[in-house]
Amino acid sequence: MKNLRNIYIYCFLGILVALYIFSIAISDLSSKQAPLDKRFTLLDPLTSGIDFNNKIKDTQEHNILLYANFYGGAGVGVGDFNNDGLQDLYFAGNLVSDKLYINQGNLTFKDVTTTSGIINDGGWSTGVTVADINNDGFLDIYVSRELYDNKPALRTNLLYINNTDGTFTESAKKFGVDDSQRTRHATFLDYDKDGFLDLFLLTQPPNPGGYSKFSGTTLLKPEYHLKLFKNTGKNSFIEVSEKAGIKYTGFPSGVSASDINNDGWTDLYVTNDFYAPDFLFINNKDGTFTNSIDTAVGHMSYYSMGVDVADINNDALLDIFVVDMVAEDNFRSKSNMSGMNPKRFQQVIDDGGHYQYMYNSVQLNNGNSTFSDVAQLTGMGASDWSWSNLIADFNNDGLKDTYITNGLLYDIRNTDADKNVARFIDKTRYDWLKKYPDGGNITSLFDILNLEDVTALMPSQPLKNYAFKNNGNLEFQKVMDDWGLNQESFSNGSAYADLDNDGDLDIIVNNINSEAFVYRNNSETFSNSNFIRLELINEAHKPVLGTRTNLYLGNEIQTHETTNVRGIYSTSESFVHFGLNNATKVDSIVVTWPNQMKTVKRNLNVNQTIQIAMNTASKPTDTVKVKKGDVLFTNSLASFDLNFKHTENSFDDYKHQVLLPHKLSQIGPAMAAGDVNNDGLDDLYLGGASGFSGYLYIQNKNGSFTNSNIDFWKKESPYEDVDALFVDINNDGYQDLYVVSGGNEYPANDIHYVDRLYLNDGTGNFTKGAILKVNRDSGAVVKASDYDNDGDMDLFVGGRHTPHQYPEPANSMLLKNENGQLVNVTQTLANELQGLGLVTDAIWNDYDGDGDTDLTVVGEWMPITFFRNDNGVLIKSVATGLEDATGWWFSLEKGDFDNDGDLDFIAGNLGLNYKYKTSKEKPFDVYYNDFDNNGRKDIVLGYYQDNKHFPLRGFSCSSEQVPGLKDKIGKYDVFAALEIEQVYGDENLQNALHYKATTFASSYIENIGNGRFKMTSLPILAQFSNINDMEVADFNKDGYLDVLTVGNLFASEIETPRNDAGTGLLMLGDGRGNFSALTNKESGFFANRNAKKIVIISNKQQKKILIANNNDILECFTINK
Repeated sequence: MKNLRNIYIYCFLGILVALYIFSIAISDLSSKQAPLDKRFTLLDPLTSGIDFNNKIKDTQEHNILLYANFYGGAGVGVGDFNNDGLQDLYFAGNLVSDKLYINQGNLTFKDVTTTSGIINDGGWSTGVTVADINNDGFLDIYVSRELYDNKPALRTNLLYINNTDGTFTESAKKFGVDDSQRTRHATFLDYDKDGFLDLFLLTQPPNPGGYSKFSGTTLLKPEYHLKLFKNTGKNSFIEVSEKAGIKYTGFPSGVSASDINNDGWTDLYVTNDFYAPDFLFINNKDGTFTNSIDTAVGHMSYYSMGVDVADINNDALLDIFVVDMVAEDNFRSKSNMSGMNPKRFQQVIDDGGHYQYMYNSVQLNNGNSTFSDVAQLTGMGASDWSWSNLIADFNNDGLKDTYITNGLLYDIRNTDADKNVARFIDKTRYDWLKKYPDGGNITSLFDILNLEDVTALMPSQPLKNYAFKNNGNLEFQKVMDDWGLNQESFSNGSAYADLDNDGDLDIIVNNINSEAFVYRNNSETFSNSNFIRLELINEAHKPVLGTRTNLYLGNEIQTHETTNVRGIYSTSESFVHFGLNNATKVDSIVVTWPNQMKTVKRNLNVNQTIQIAMNTASKPTDTVKVKKGDVLFTNSLASFDLNFKHTENSFDDYKHQVLLPHKLSQIGPAMAAGDVNNDGLDDLYLGGASGFSGYLYIQNKNGSFTNSNIDFWKKESPYEDVDALFVDINNDGYQDLYVVSGGNEYPANDIHYVDRLYLNDGTGNFTKGAILKVNRDSGAVVKASDYDNDGDMDLFVGGRHTPHQYPEPANSMLLKNENGQLVNVTQTLANELQGLGLVTDAIWNDYDGDGDTDLTVVGEWMPITFFRNDNGVLIKSVATGLEDATGWWFSLEKGDFDNDGDLDFIAGNLGLNYKYKTSKEKPFDVYYNDFDNNGRKDIVLGYYQDNKHFPLRGFSCSSEQVPGLKDKIGKYDVFAALEIEQVYGDENLQNALHYKATTFASSYIENIGNGRFKMTSLPILAQFSNINDMEVADFNKDGYLDVLTVGNLFASEIETPRNDAGTGLLMLGDGRGNFSALTNKESGFFANRNAKKIVIISNKQQKKILIANNNDILECFTINK
């Protein structure tokens, strides 16, 4: 019986063991495969062991009324602190203790805070920076702290030195980095390449709430400057801020230490909150830095928060992604922001703050130390109150995606709530003083203020964080729902790391008032998710930060730079991670170390992690030099003997029309080339703004230019020159000059909108000629053609707008040449040109192939419009295939781009990188009517979101235009919820002038015959900005027509980021109607100013391209072929 009982016991135990093994197998299988429909799975804190919760509560001692950053949250740091091959996590806490979790494997963690030496002294921790600062092979932790105006000890930064035994010793004072100023975050970098990590601190001024003692005081003081500490290599740091040239003061939020300009030395990009501009510190390679932000970017974010730097388009250049706080949602964007103040906006610019807009910025690297913001093009321009942003390949497809945290515990910028809070506090004070006139023996406002009552007045809405999948070609797709990242929260710092060593990047997020998120990445269960990872080491434990790694696969390249911190407050993993999609082999990997030595690995298998040591690197031998003539254009401004700078007069268009989408007073300058003295040399006319003279430059035989008839042109300075054309009007063999008068400075019908004809005496001297029956519309363009075949040149003149009455359609003109006299014959021969619209450009052409000259016209809020020449009468005709081609067209050129014998067109539109978006189904539109019956018409711009039609502009500026809205609607929240019909009334809108735009894409218009056309969007590089002018020629001499474009629109209303991403573009035609766009580096052509006109002239036996820029210099490029 005893033996039998033992057998039963052994069998039972065997069954238990089998069940346990089976349960483990099932659990393991589940962890690898489920749920297969989501890219990420949020781990349960009970399973992961990570229960960190950054709990925040307003109290009398510390609250949002005292500290504006009270709801700013904190970060997370990633590092393998015990060198066991698993990455561990350190969470910073504001009012709660920091916590350290050691990775136990299988995505489970152990809280070792109390046994590891982590201090809980009540300090306010924000940033976590992880690095081996003493070169012992073990990662240390630097904690940035702030807040507590009256307790410097509690905002003193901490340095935890790894004791290599699972414990840490706080050593900030010992190492000389116990700074107590106020530090948002910090980064380590080896800025001087001495093999020791230096420390850069985001030290800043107090961040006062409205009831702080610092509120209303000067904050940007030198004493609050950023700080740089040099590592001596002897377990100590010394401050070198002033010596290094980074002693700037701002409101720093984030930092990235990256080689921005590709010279092998680590630079620093610093984001600044509020009105302080971001800083871009370029490493001068001598221990100093130069802030180059003014020349590097066209504009930047306003409330700049997190920053990450990575190559988002796989061109081997590092791009800069900065997040701000504007909401994508119509209601939140209008209820939480009261609107930008034009005077304050301009004051920031005048004070050196650059052009700042309340949008995320995605600064695409142009390869020449300049950047183009393409945030609106990518669709990542608005992600609500954003904090941390990460750029990484989360789905292993070879393209870097983005993850953005957002949310604020209470919407402190909700305009209505802000007013309610102020009223409540004022009433509380009043009631107390009424009861206790002597003050009642209280020490502060907070003795009588119930903070729960205050916070109850503010909305509190947790939000989804954002995830964008990179589809290539700068197209990003929101995927937080598809990927399982759609939990609502108040999230702040975030990091990525492969926590389970399965070859994909998991995501960790520090949240306010809820447990931290740890997302397991399930990409290993998806197809086309191959990868390769690199662990970069130095056998002497010298730093490898600043290492650049390129992966080559066929014709594709991926680039990764090893840096310290990313996003805000946080440190992600230090591994190099490349997603490979379905590739099974990697051609090569080239690692360029901080000392510029290189390691090359070839023919590598995928789905593995490789350790590469810096000590095995060798000196590079392959150097590529760009030969002269490799590019089609060369900047020759320095050798071009014509120094001209256009000066724009100061005029506030918005005083006349508050809701104008962009200024109309900054359209010039005019530019025209022609031989005015018949010496075979190209001369040049450059127009002036109102109050500034135009200039006529006569070219000399040596290629220099002489400024001609200066006194004569000065007399013409009251006019605004927006276009010009040399044309022989009186058939005497000499080029006369026609100048279009435009702008917005004068009232409608003013004499200064009259165009001017200057007759040439044959020597380059001009006198004014007459134009009979000329209009007084503000013009845009003049084009010449002998359209009636009578042997002289006739003119089309496009009317741009009616001054101070945008978008009322302007009148255009047909000027017939009658024996040398220009006569306006529009009423009799081209009646439909009257009230045609807001014309911007036109082309004479025989689009229908019937042997006579027709006219094609484009403009703002206009379709591409064709006028058929019927025996000298211009008749508007319908163009099949262009029914949905209404846009904000700026330019038009012609050419037989598909070599089929008829004329096609290139039409320059607003581009796809503007805040305004449109489509046939959801058009961007404008209404113009007297909505408040005050005798003046009002502009109302509209757009669609979620199939609802909303006013574009917010309550503040809308009620400034229509004051009656203040009484009718009253509150920002109410206005934010209303559709456009509810605000302005159906009947008023139906009776209004109404235009719709259906496309903003610059396009190729193919003529397919018989009045039929096919419209195709130009390459994505052509959509970065509006195209103002073009030249069509065979620039590369391959027998096919190419297109060279210039553009930009700097005069946007201040709530819309200005269109400044354009850098000029060469598109090579293939003779079949297809175009390939060359980058600036490939073509040699770079024109990133506010370019309005482009012409080609002959100078010094070379063809040169001249670009006239608004309020800027004339640029010159030489054509090399």
